[in-house]
Amino acid sequence: MKCELEVTGMRCGGCELLVKEALGELDGVESVEASHASGRVSLEFDPSKMSLEKIKAVLGEQGFSVIE
Repeated sequence: MKCELEVTGMRCGGCELLVKEALGELDGVESVEASHASGRVSLEFDPSKMSLEKIKAVLGEQGFSVIE
């Protein structure tokens, strides 16, 4: 499943890397791209292994907020 999230709190390339590493470690997440310039995170994941709610929770744990 592919999705794009609007995320606040990313301010630099380091934030992008943090998002990529945190989400990339999750079982079922296949790809992650993050852009602090656009405030967007694009990802592809297997919904049988990972939920969108868990992805949002992990982003929150890293200090970022998903705009619903």
